[in-house]
Amino acid sequence: MSAPLLEVSDLKVHLTIGERQVTPVDGLTLSIEKGGALGIVGESGSGKSLTLRAILGLLPPGSVVDGTITFSPQPGTTNEVSADQVRGNGVAMIFQEPMTALNPTMRVGDLVAEGARNHGALDRKACRARAIDLLRSVGIPSPHERSRMWPHELSGGLRQRVMIAAALSTSPALLLCDEPTTALDVTVQDQILGLLAQLRADLGMALILVTHDLAVVAEVCDRIAVMYAGRIVEIGTTEDVLTSPQHPYTAALLASAPTFNSDVAQPLEGIGGHPPDPRAFPPGCRFAPRCRFAQDDCRTAVHELITVEGHGTACIHPEVLKVPVL
Repeated sequence: MSAPLLEVSDLKVHLTIGERQVTPVDGLTLSIEKGGALGIVGESGSGKSLTLRAILGLLPPGSVVDGTITFSPQPGTTNEVSADQVRGNGVAMIFQEPMTALNPTMRVGDLVAEGARNHGALDRKACRARAIDLLRSVGIPSPHERSRMWPHELSGGLRQRVMIAAALSTSPALLLCDEPTTALDVTVQDQILGLLAQLRADLGMALILVTHDLAVVAEVCDRIAVMYAGRIVEIGTTEDVLTSPQHPYTAALLASAPTFNSDVAQPLEGIGGHPPDPRAFPPGCRFAPRCRFAQDDCRTAVHELITVEGHGTACIHPEVLKVPVL
């Protein structure tokens, strides 16, 4: 079996808040194959976006990252690399809000051309032509005219397409997507998701997609990793995780999301309590204070991610979830 395209092992992100050091991403391990699509889901504050930023070395000054990143873009290579080495050289990222991610002082054509210019051997004219081709490839109409516009002159959907074009300018083997459809209406969101799926199929590119939306993951991703309080609590194929969750947190997320069969007269089932403060994570299972199935040993035992037939869970009592949620 060939090596994964990207393998992250025991990733820990340490941040300094005041005079205290906290670890909002704590011992995360994941991998993705060439051409695969992995969705990372969880509540705000679970460490999803920090994980992507740690992979690319885009964390705030003073952050400390432990763990290993192995990037294998070519068959037979298994080189441990730093975040600086993978950024722009095989791994690119689409950020959540294009209006703040795009440089307001640069025309969109120059923004897209910058990646090709910094990471390739093309001259300015060739970079400009490639930028227009990329704008056309992501579905931007009249790319010659649009390339001369400023970011504020474009709609939200077009700005997000510019972000995708800029990410593609370095010909990445892996595209990291940090909630790329959050600020868009549902129609444009569907167009962007369709575009990402098409680009993945056409270019053989792998995706890691961070989102709150389980429906988005179901549409785009082959596998799902569920994060809670800095750790992955469940991982498996999209079908297995959505139809037969093995962790109470995953089951609670699914129960809180509406489906086509939901009774509109009945309120959705929320998750009681609040995510733990990263300055004081509880011992044992970090979801135990909110879990209706929690037992005494849940609050004290070490909870490692145990994988059986490709489906991993950090719950030590997965038998409590005997009835599929969906």
